[in-house]
Amino acid sequence: MNPQPAARAYPPRDLFAAYSLETLISGAARLRPQGIALRDRGTSVPYDLLASQAATLARFLSDCGLHPGDRILLTGGAESSLVIAIVAALRGGFEPALAPLDLPPSELAAYARAINAAALVGPTDYGAPVPAETYFAAAAAAPSIRLLATFGPEEIDGAVDLSTSALLRYAAGRPDMAPARGKPAPAEIPRIITFDRSRREPMVHHQATLMAAGLDFVSRAKIGRETPILCTLPPVTFAGFVAGPLAALLSGATLHLDGPFEARAFLKRCDEAGHAHLVIPSAVAEDLAQAGVFEGLASAVFVSRLAAENTFIPPEPLASPCPLIDLYAIDETAAIAEPRRAGTAMPPAAEPHFVGFDDARILTVEAHPQPGRPLACSGAAVTFTE
Repeated sequence: MNPQPAARAYPPRDLFAAYSLETLISGAARLRPQGIALRDRGTSVPYDLLASQAATLARFLSDCGLHPGDRILLTGGAESSLVIAIVAALRGGFEPALAPLDLPPSELAAYARAINAAALVGPTDYGAPVPAETYFAAAAAAPSIRLLATFGPEEIDGAVDLSTSALLRYAAGRPDMAPARGKPAPAEIPRIITFDRSRREPMVHHQATLMAAGLDFVSRAKIGRETPILCTLPPVTFAGFVAGPLAALLSGATLHLDGPFEARAFLKRCDEAGHAHLVIPSAVAEDLAQAGVFEGLASAVFVSRLAAENTFIPPEPLASPCPLIDLYAIDETAAIAEPRRAGTAMPPAAEPHFVGFDDARILTVEAHPQPGRPLACSGAAVTFTE
C-alpha cells in the first residue's frame, strides 16, 4: 500500500501554471472539437467554436487599441456571450473584471475607476433592453476608458459592435486567421477580477486560485463529463464563475446557462438539461423543491453569500429526492462546497478540504477564524487581500 502524499497548504503557483482557462479550452477544442461546451436560451457552442470565437475577439480587441495588461470591465448575465468574452480577454493578455448587469451608471463607473479599466463591454439586451445611456454615462464618468463596446444583439451608435455577426465579418476580412488562431497565450497568466459589492472593492484572483477552487467544487459535488451543469448565476462572482464555466471546463461537462429568470423558460431549460447539477441561489431553494424541480437531478447546489466577520447560521433543513450541496460564497474570497447530510447543512470548511493534483495532495480550504472574522478561511482555493 502506497503512503499518502504529504499535504501542501499553499502550493507554488507554478503547480497550476499549465492549467489556465486558455489551455483548458485549447485542449478541449483539440480533443473534442464538436463536444458542446456552452448552451443558453439561444445558442449552442461547441469547444472548437468557443476557441475560435475567443481567438477572433481577442484579436479584434487588440486591433481596437487594447494592450496586454489592460483591464476590461465586462458586465452581463448568464449567457454564452459573456463566457466567450472572458475567455477572449484572457487569451489576449487582458485582465477581465466582472460586474453584475444590474448596476446603475454611477456604480458601474465607480467599478471602472477602481480598476483603471481601459474598456467597458456589455450586452444591449438581457430579457429587456439595456439602456445605451447606462454605458455612455458610466464611460463618461471613468476617464481611463478608451473603448466602449457591446455584445449585441442590437448595435448602439458610438459603441463598437462585438456581436457574433460582427466577429464573423471581422474574421472574413482576414483570410490569414485560421479557425482556432489568434494572439498566442501571454507569458504572464492574466488574473480575473470580481467585486465585493458590500465593500465596493475589487478582488483580484490568480487563475491558479480559481483553478483550485474549481477542482475542489467538482470533487465535492461529484461532477463528471456525462452530467451537465445548469447554472442560473451569471459568471460575474467568484462562486458564479467557479460553479459555472470553470467547473464545466474542468469536468468536461456541458454548461447550460439560464437567465434572466422566467419560470416557463427555466422549466424548459431543466427539461433540456435532464439529469443535471442545478446551481441556484439558496433563496429560491425551498420554492423550487416544493415545485418538484429537484426530481431527477444529479444534485442541487444552493449558493449562499456570507461575510467572514459574521457567525455562521445554518440554512434550514430541506427534504429532497436528489443530493443537496451548499456552496458558501464567503465575501469574494472563496466558494466552499459542503454536501448536506440527510438534508442538514454543514458549516463551511468544518473539516479541511483536499484535492489530488499531479501526485500531490493539496489543501484547498480550511477554516481559519480570526478575531472579528469567525468565517475566515485559508488554503490554495482562497484569494487573500493584500
